[in-house]
Amino acid sequence: MNPQSIQLLQNAVQEIQSNKLELAKTHLKEVLLQERDQPDALRFLGVIAALQKDWNEALLFIDRAISVSPQNGLAYSNRGNVLAELTRYEEALACYVKAIALQPEYAEAYTNQGNVLQALGRHEGALPCYEKAISLQPEYAEAYCSQGNAFLALLRYEEALACYEKTILLDSRNARAFYGASVIFSLRNKHDYALGCCNQSLSIYPEYEAAWALKGSIFFQIKDYENALLAYDQALMLNPQLIHAYTSKADIYAELKQFDKANIAFESALKIDREMDFLFGLSIQNAIRMCEWGQLENLLKELVNRVEKSQKAAIPYNLISLLDDRKLIRRSIEIYAEALRGGIQRVGQKKLTRKKKIRLGYFSADFHNHPTAYLIAELFECHDKDQFELVAFVFGRNSPDEMRLRLEKSFDQFIDVNEKTDQEVAELSRELEIDIAIDLKGFTGEGRPKIFIYGAAPIQISYLGFPGTTGLACIDYVVADPVLIPKKHQDGMVEKVIYLPNSYQVNDRNRVIASVHRTREELGLPASGFVFCCFNNNYKITPEVMDSWVKILQAVEGSVLWLYQDNPYAVNNLKREASARGLNPERLVFASRQDPADHLARYRSADLFLDTTPCNAHTTASDALWTGLPVLTLIGESFGARVAASLVNAVGIPELIVNTKEEYEQFAIELASNPNKLQEIKLRLQNNLKDSPLFDTPVFTKHLEAAYLKAYERSQQDLPPEHIYVK
Repeated sequence: MNPQSIQLLQNAVQEIQSNKLELAKTHLKEVLLQERDQPDALRFLGVIAALQKDWNEALLFIDRAISVSPQNGLAYSNRGNVLAELTRYEEALACYVKAIALQPEYAEAYTNQGNVLQALGRHEGALPCYEKAISLQPEYAEAYCSQGNAFLALLRYEEALACYEKTILLDSRNARAFYGASVIFSLRNKHDYALGCCNQSLSIYPEYEAAWALKGSIFFQIKDYENALLAYDQALMLNPQLIHAYTSKADIYAELKQFDKANIAFESALKIDREMDFLFGLSIQNAIRMCEWGQLENLLKELVNRVEKSQKAAIPYNLISLLDDRKLIRRSIEIYAEALRGGIQRVGQKKLTRKKKIRLGYFSADFHNHPTAYLIAELFECHDKDQFELVAFVFGRNSPDEMRLRLEKSFDQFIDVNEKTDQEVAELSRELEIDIAIDLKGFTGEGRPKIFIYGAAPIQISYLGFPGTTGLACIDYVVADPVLIPKKHQDGMVEKVIYLPNSYQVNDRNRVIASVHRTREELGLPASGFVFCCFNNNYKITPEVMDSWVKILQAVEGSVLWLYQDNPYAVNNLKREASARGLNPERLVFASRQDPADHLARYRSADLFLDTTPCNAHTTASDALWTGLPVLTLIGESFGARVAASLVNAVGIPELIVNTKEEYEQFAIELASNPNKLQEIKLRLQNNLKDSPLFDTPVFTKHLEAAYLKAYERSQQDLPPEHIYVK
């Protein structure tokens, strides 16, 4: 090369570093006028084209550089970078291999090779690449950062954090490292640290869309919804195709019960990628929360079709709420569970050495004023403390209410695990030698099923929180009863079934019913007329259920249907649906949320509880029965469609369980029209409550403990889980 060309090349390199790309291109083209195939000039023109995202031109220049200088490892590495941007990862990988073969001391090629391996999902294979790069260039910040990303993907958080800290030590302006550290702190619920790192990342690189989205996620975690929405909007301003920002906004709006805005966010996400994993099911769930049924029939057909094709479409509650098909429900949940599991393998656990007491671990976010706690509180108090040691693993919000204080007294250890990852909670459980881990959440809100995927105990049981199979092989047992899961329905469950002799549902005999009597008018009810009632969540109401309710109301003159007001959209839509069926919408009366004692008391102003199907009343059914209100239920074949039948059977009024829609309608009309028959049932229910196994918590506890003991003995004998029948 002549001296002038050398100077032009040097100038061009400096101009590229200063982002003066057009000036650099001019100088490089001047070099090519003097030396037509100068390889460095060609290569740098390719680099500039890549910086300008003109990938085709970048490849043309770099390929020309390689053709005239086939031993140039830098050119192969540059070519790999372009191919990686085009997601042609295997070709990119071949380029880096070639670059390393030509220049074995080229640290950047090893790092790039590792990055492409990560893009291919081969995170473990990427680690040696970064180690080699660091051994060649110990101060190479980007190699440490990329190594941290690999450790993060492998869920090796401590090692990842150490890499990010090293990166920041070497390069305090590395936005990716601050971002990675923020992700880890967010996973550990260390929100102040997470926000600090995220803000630092954005101060370095204000257009970092992923960091804005992460900031939104952190604010979402701490329930600062206003700032979360602002952060997601900023991310979308930078990248309108950032689909997860739309779905996260939808989740926030749903949390705020602004389901109309959630619907808009879901529609935006669906326009970007209708095939995104589980997005279709999430959007349907939002619609049914509003009782928006306009397109439901077609959407449900598409959802079923996708599940039958094993596509990732349905979230766990979708089909439970809409279809009574236990095998299809199982398949949909298995698809979801497998996606959730990813590459996680349950830690192989052998039986633990026998201790004086069997150590039970109860895992929940509901150890506070919550329907699950209302049901289960007395169970913990009734446990045989000479035989069992109780450990609570508490996540979700910290609510120091009276229920929380009551529950704390029942446990030997009450451990807040909010700041631990799922893997760390599982490890803690194993360190504490929990013999039996009981998941009280499943796939319900704030559930953490990954704890059990990692393996919290040798025996893992799903109980109470989720109405169906978990679809997870790591869950050994589900607690049920012969009505809930008859033997012929075991094919709907992945787990083995623990059969309790009465109902699976525990209840608290000490639940207080307010003594203050409120008139019907004070409750918003008419002074006279028959009051049908259903305080189930509105999403459980389907068009078919509404059809039956309208027929019943039309047949019973002056009657009203008293419903729970979950959100104003559901109220308006339900009134509209009633009107469309020829019913005066004023005959639907809506009740707002009240404190537990007053809520129970108002049941006494109703005459008959009408259950929903295929997703029955759960706590609301036992609430009604506890207050002496009969519950009429249509039994189905899936878990969720048989819960109320289990409860009604356990209080000794089996005639309230019907088998067809026609029987449901006819019996409701008959009971409303025959006060003597209804009164006879009410008296029988009231008399049965005193001795009913549904509300005999000490006996229930003994049955559940007997099941725990049987499961424990099987484990001690190295026998696999099997169906357990408690007599």
